[in-house]
Amino acid sequence: MRYFILIQLFLISLFAQELKKIKDIEIDTMKYLSTDDIETRYDPTKDAKGHIKKKPFQHIEAGFSDTSGNTRTTSLNAKYTFAHKLQFVSLTAISYTIEASAFLAKDKNVRTAEEYKVLLNTKQPLPNKWLSYLSLGWLKNTFQNYDSKVDLSIGVGKILYQDKNETLIVKLGPAINYETYTSGGSDSYTSLNEYIEYRKKIYFNSIFYLKIGAKENFANMDQDYEINTLLGITFQIEKRLGLTVEYNAFYDNTPSAGFGKRDTKTVIRLGYRF
Repeated sequence: MRYFILIQLFLISLFAQELKKIKDIEIDTMKYLSTDDIETRYDPTKDAKGHIKKKPFQHIEAGFSDTSGNTRTTSLNAKYTFAHKLQFVSLTAISYTIEASAFLAKDKNVRTAEEYKVLLNTKQPLPNKWLSYLSLGWLKNTFQNYDSKVDLSIGVGKILYQDKNETLIVKLGPAINYETYTSGGSDSYTSLNEYIEYRKKIYFNSIFYLKIGAKENFANMDQDYEINTLLGITFQIEKRLGLTVEYNAFYDNTPSAGFGKRDTKTVIRLGYRF
């Protein structure tokens, strides 16, 4: 598993170089699109001219989701995003994002799906398109046997490719994990976390994005690992209103006894940004 992910990162690096060559000769299709705040769509803490906003970015979304795996149901879901930047005199600006989401469903007054998640991400640019990051996450999902799942990760990343229309980033670093289970008991361990993030502005003023994250337990990296994949498109309906469609696939190679390895969500949300 470890070598597979490292090979993936190497191939993506090569792909980024080829992508740059293609961009030099392709027809400028973006001229048919709206040019409003392209920079803002990639970094919500900046305005259309790339200047840091004084006010934080806030985004509220609500919609429906269909799940499969350890629970199969259609549920309501909501998500709140808060993003801002801290500007220092002698350092580059540090951006941070707080996301909170919930998935809720009942059938004849019986809970059929329930998930709560809170995530804090911080990022600081470094020279030569490098960056450092810190991430703190909390998850509660009794249908995956998680009464509480906490992870704190730090690491470095590299911007392999970036322009006004697309960006490709890889990140790598260690993490401390602590889990308590609905069926009883708890576990703590350290892991190696790997991330791939790709985002591109496409036709009809929409944003396509792909995020892949992998977590490998240092004690048993080839067997005890998780892979989380998020594929989505955000359509901008008007300046502050948007529609998001996502597909999320989660794979745990060593789930709790009696639980399945795979879980998926298909999500549709309508959002409003402040």
